[in-house]
Amino acid sequence: MKIILPFVLIGLAFSLIIFFICEEKSLKNKKLAKEMCINYDASKVFVCFEEYNTFKYAGYFFLSVFIYTVLIAKFSFIEHNLGLTEVISYIALTALIGSAYIILFKWKKDLLVKVFSSFMFGSVFIASSTAAFTLSYLLWA
Repeated sequence: MKIILPFVLIGLAFSLIIFFICEEKSLKNKKLAKEMCINYDASKVFVCFEEYNTFKYAGYFFLSVFIYTVLIAKFSFIEHNLGLTEVISYIALTALIGSAYIILFKWKKDLLVKVFSSFMFGSVFIASSTAAFTLSYLLWA
């Protein structure tokens, strides 16, 4: 556990910074159409995604975390012969701590905003990191 702790902390800091930059750009892209998206109708969810360019910025976040994870997998995890247990620990701890931090950071916001932001961070981070570790271990291990 001591071996992966620095990777978790650095990965957490990097991914949260990138996530908040992408989220801020998304919010600036369309100045909070609250009447349409916060008091949403289930049929208008994809309209909100389009207004905020959610898929575009989630893709940027995915790509950033993917590149970072490939680099740490190649130069740290594979170099030190770390296995599946350490990889899963890295992904799970970073996603869990990051999602919890986002919920605490947005404590005063609406419940939907907290849950959605936390889910967007965790799901994209897990998918990106899993893909990056899989590719890295297939190519270099």
